[in-house]
Amino acid sequence: MRCVCVFVLCLLCVYCKRFETRCKLVRELVRVGIPSNIFLGQWVCLIEKVSNRDTSAFVVSPSGKKYYGLYQIPSKWCREGKKGGDCNIACESLLDDDIRDDTACAVTIFNREGFKYWTQWTTRCKNNNLITNEIYKCPDLISRMSPERDLPSESLKIRRRHTRNGIYRRTGNHRGIRSAIKK
Repeated sequence: MRCVCVFVLCLLCVYCKRFETRCKLVRELVRVGIPSNIFLGQWVCLIEKVSNRDTSAFVVSPSGKKYYGLYQIPSKWCREGKKGGDCNIACESLLDDDIRDDTACAVTIFNREGFKYWTQWTTRCKNNNLITNEIYKCPDLISRMSPERDLPSESLKIRRRHTRNGIYRRTGNHRGIRSAIKK
């Protein structure tokens, strides 16, 4: 009997996907098309806090509410056994390894409610940029998506300075102050 239980547990783990690292999770989120300009680090934090990066996570609360998958999407957004709910998706499809439908539903929730919809995000991720800073250290993301691309950065400051210098050179003054940079 003990061997059968161990075999069943091993079999279940074969069919569930758990992203072992943040970098693997981020790579998959970018691959399935999560908009990288809407708080990628916050999505990773949310996923870590609600499901521990496990696509097959399923929770039934003491009140009987059911939560499914990587994002722990409540049954309001899906329907058991067939497509339905606000995301028009079967709840069981939120428990498989294909996270495209899960992500699309989570983005729908985000667009309607924001991250505050997930209480775990509010209590454990809000105002915490630790994970955001960590994910941009992932080797394959450093060149493609760095925070400097999306945030005001040193390169933006340099461009502004060059533009301002160009204005000084053309006009000879800025806000009534004579520029020392004249040609």
